[in-house]
Amino acid sequence: MNLLSRYLQAVARLLPKARRHDIIEELRSNILARMEDRAEELGHPLTEDLQAEILRRHGNPTLVAGRYREGNLGLAFGRQLIGPELFPFYKNVLMLNLSITLVIVGIVSLTVGRAAFPGILLPLVLQVMVITLIFALLDRYKGAVLDKWDPRKLPALKPNADGYGPNARSIFEFICLALGTVWLALTPQWPYLMLGPGALYLPALELKFWPRWPLFYGAIVALLCAELVLRFFTLFRWLPRRRAQILDLVLRGIGVSVGVLLYLQGPHYVSSRYPEVAAWANLTFGVSIAVAIAIHAWRAGWLLFSLWRVRERMLPAGQH
Repeated sequence: MNLLSRYLQAVARLLPKARRHDIIEELRSNILARMEDRAEELGHPLTEDLQAEILRRHGNPTLVAGRYREGNLGLAFGRQLIGPELFPFYKNVLMLNLSITLVIVGIVSLTVGRAAFPGILLPLVLQVMVITLIFALLDRYKGAVLDKWDPRKLPALKPNADGYGPNARSIFEFICLALGTVWLALTPQWPYLMLGPGALYLPALELKFWPRWPLFYGAIVALLCAELVLRFFTLFRWLPRRRAQILDLVLRGIGVSVGVLLYLQGPHYVSSRYPEVAAWANLTFGVSIAVAIAIHAWRAGWLLFSLWRVRERMLPAGQH
């Protein structure tokens, strides 16, 4: 049943992770029952063409997965514009598009020193209207568009198929990480990126950083770059998920270690001719470091828990 496995793999990559296993097992049972009934009716095992016909009638993987997402939400104004099958994809595309726009506008606002948000209200409204119109048309003619597919052209089965390729969330997270890394790397040369107009007052404040700060700063930027490379490889499935989780756990461990070492060097990260300014800056540094340590520690703990749950599949027989 290689064709059925490929079909279920295509559906699984679009399902919510929490319910993925249960839904796939339910679909597997239902489709196998149909195939067995058809084989019994014909009196011989099904050929690949007959299996493909049953899968085609069962539905396009995109539409099938959409029925199990978001509690069958849709978009309606008097009449339904976007049904529950396409609504999750509509929402993801819309949020990704608007989020990227707002991030870019935020960076531009910090760079030019004035708010650019009022001027983008009309483009944002137009983006929502265009994306809504596209999905409404696709929903209306989905029978003619999405039903023309061939199960025999589904992607081949992949080992470690528990990471199901790029999606709106992973792409958005990668873009945010890339923008954040570039922003942090450029801040020493252009403090305006972080402080905005307040950067003009830095010479008068006579701020001096702790002498070892460049070493820790370089380590933080290097860790972000390593995380960015790891996300890039996992985004396009060039790295098995378990191996990616182990590497991510290593990076989180290093991040926690660097954060703890940096926190223990405090609280005097910055000095100034104005004690109040130095105290505020040092408090900000301390809180930021503590929050970063907590986030990395939580992520490392979750990765350890995930790897522990699947340890039987990772160890050779007789070692667990």
